[in-house]
Amino acid sequence: MVRSMNPSTTGRHLPPYAQETPLGMFVLQEKKAKMVFLKDGSKETGGYAPYASRFTDGAYIHGVPVNAPRKTQIEYSPSLGTTPRSHMCVRNATSHAKFIYDWAPVNETIIFVLE
Repeated sequence: MVRSMNPSTTGRHLPPYAQETPLGMFVLQEKKAKMVFLKDGSKETGGYAPYASRFTDGAYIHGVPVNAPRKTQIEYSPSLGTTPRSHMCVRNATSHAKFIYDWAPVNETIIFVLE
């Protein structure tokens, strides 16, 4: 049974930091309310991705990234459902990422990433 579908943006090919999102069937492994990320090529915090749900193969489903110094969440981005922009992840509207974060149990949820 499909529980949710939403326009999303996947990972882009821009080595050495940004990678394509793997396609296939994965298991939800971990959740982070705020996944802190670094600026490309730096040890400096770049911001955070809200409601990040990590799945096998190392990628996350998460909400619209919040770039430092901003701290408040962003609900939507015009790039959702268009061209790849993420760094291997599946970027969603923040409310949809929260739905998955709240609803999907770890190690019991299958995630399908389709092109």
